[in-house]
Amino acid sequence: MLFCQFLTTGRALIASCAIAIAVSGCFSPSGIGDPPYTLAVDALANGIAVRPKDGDLFVTDDTTNAILAEHDGREFSSFGTVPVVAGQSNGLSQVTLTPDGSEVLVARFGFGTAGAVFGVSGADSSSPWMGIDPNRRRLGLVSLGGGRALSTWFEKHGSTPPAGGLSLLTYDKATHAATERDLLTGLDKPVGVVVSGSTVIVSEQGANTVVSANLDALLSSAQPTNKVTILARVTGPDLLAIDERGTVYTKCNKTGVCSIAKDGTVMELANDLRNARGIAVDSMRHILYVVDRSRAPGQASYIRSFPIK
Repeated sequence: MLFCQFLTTGRALIASCAIAIAVSGCFSPSGIGDPPYTLAVDALANGIAVRPKDGDLFVTDDTTNAILAEHDGREFSSFGTVPVVAGQSNGLSQVTLTPDGSEVLVARFGFGTAGAVFGVSGADSSSPWMGIDPNRRRLGLVSLGGGRALSTWFEKHGSTPPAGGLSLLTYDKATHAATERDLLTGLDKPVGVVVSGSTVIVSEQGANTVVSANLDALLSSAQPTNKVTILARVTGPDLLAIDERGTVYTKCNKTGVCSIAKDGTVMELANDLRNARGIAVDSMRHILYVVDRSRAPGQASYIRSFPIK
């Protein structure tokens, strides 16, 4: 079947056609055609999330320190901003939504002094969670609902290797007060995190692995553990996404994107990206989104889309 790859800014479309295999049940929430297609975004993009109910996309922009939102194929516009740290580069990591879609959460990397998590519900409504360790460089983030989230982080001091972990953040939406409890320690440089049932999966960028652990056991344990199971070995994994079948998606190698099946089988889906970063699954519409980050401010980033079964 013939598919066309679309490059779009707003409603303007440039189509270049390629042969692809049809996947049933796939369609674009923006009405610009079936995937694969490409959305251009004027941003130094990193994290990405999809709101299930309407397929809206949320992308972090390290140029403006903002979360951008896209609706129905229109151009990305500012949804909310996170305060800039004086004398420090902007660095917003994973963006995610609470299960009910009422609040957008975003991690700020912080470069060892200003790591944070913010709840953002719109323009001029960005609230940091007070009480979590700012010395931790924060990357992955996933909401568990009920005022809880999982955060991956690492610390690095001078020339010593990074040391990281996974923690549970418990927060009060009204007061923004939060507490942090370590679940996994002894990791190298954990980046992405996803949850599937009672399993939590983390990408270990420093070790070139994707690992898993039993989340229920971690939550019920009085002490953190360093015991994980290697799900797959992948070169340079980054942020993660997972679909309803339990298939994990992440960056792989220098220019690729890979899927990881539940049995650990790795398959390369594409190998022509410039700088793959954030990744998200729209399970209702059977679409995988990948941020292809620009190399420098002022250059457009792209949101690549791929059909999934």
